[in-house]
Amino acid sequence: MLLITSILCFFGSFSFFPKMQPTVYLSWENDPATSMVIHWYTEDEEDSKIKYRKQGESVWSYKEGTYVHLRHLPLRIHSVELLDLEPNTEYEFSLGKKVYRFRSLPMDLRYPLCFAVGGDVYYYLDLMRKMALQIAARSPDFVVVGGDIAYTRGSKQLFKQRDWQEKRWVTFFNTWSETMKTSDGRLIPIVGVLGNHDVERIGLEEEEIVYRFLPEIRSFKVIDIGSLSLFLLDTGHRYQVKAQEKWLEQELEKREKNAYKMAVYHVSGYPSVYSEEGITPRRIRGYWHPHFDRYHLQIAFENHNHAYKRTYPLKNGKYDPEGVIYMGDGSWGVWTRVPKEKWYLEKKAKVNAVCVVQIDQEKAVVEAIDIKGKMIDSVTIIPQGAGSAP
Repeated sequence: MLLITSILCFFGSFSFFPKMQPTVYLSWENDPATSMVIHWYTEDEEDSKIKYRKQGESVWSYKEGTYVHLRHLPLRIHSVELLDLEPNTEYEFSLGKKVYRFRSLPMDLRYPLCFAVGGDVYYYLDLMRKMALQIAARSPDFVVVGGDIAYTRGSKQLFKQRDWQEKRWVTFFNTWSETMKTSDGRLIPIVGVLGNHDVERIGLEEEEIVYRFLPEIRSFKVIDIGSLSLFLLDTGHRYQVKAQEKWLEQELEKREKNAYKMAVYHVSGYPSVYSEEGITPRRIRGYWHPHFDRYHLQIAFENHNHAYKRTYPLKNGKYDPEGVIYMGDGSWGVWTRVPKEKWYLEKKAKVNAVCVVQIDQEKAVVEAIDIKGKMIDSVTIIPQGAGSAP
């Protein structure tokens, strides 16, 4: 009975039926203070055109974008990028009769910022949805998903049909569109990071379904929001860990004096469940961590383990009060595992959890919340690499 229940939960996407209203979600290709990418998909052959305006204004502007077709489902995915927006400003846009809202990000941290980070998202639809609602209740400005977004790659051969994969992505974004909005209706953008269940190691990029839904996803990039820099990295899924080292060092050096530097990636360098002596964890610690240490990265959000963890601050592979904290371990919408006893773990739990970051010029408070919205852990980060306090 347990096996049948698990299979039905995993096959949640087979309940897919196209919606009458288009499914809408947001992301970024460029500066999040002055741009926004609007995605939506429909069954019909409508144009990729929207109208938008600052909230409260009477005159609409119009923008036309592009679209792609799915190969196995009768859906057209539209994308329009809005540029030259005003920072920290509410906008509304219309697709047909319905009007949606979003807010551009601030140029600096004089305005408090909130974002959430979590990985290993849609394995079980019910868990994904429940956690998404808890995140939305915090009204974040955006959410970073740290890989293994819809679990369409690297699974058992039974689950490898292309129409099945597309249906899971459609179900993921249907659920995101329904849940990822604030109580006053503002849409919450998604920032994607690749995991081992999102892409194959070998194959053309255009063959990967994830890029049809999120064309702006990159193996490695940095997002700057004022004095906060978010480094999004690829733990060997499209690019080898070593191949990103020089880029990472250069980008960290450029931002050495930034108040906050954080990273998000999928496989853990300091795992709570898997062995830290695995090939990928050793590569992460060997090629990335020396640069994290040198340029005073404050926190790295890791995933992949299906548990929750927070390490002691670490530098040069040992405890250091001014070192990097490694946090997370990917348990948004999956079955959870029991963390092992490891010398570097200060906090660990077998629990579904995500991290919510509240950040301003004075401090960044990172809270881990469970699927009921309860805070299970927290850490405070002081700007400019001055240290941290649990």
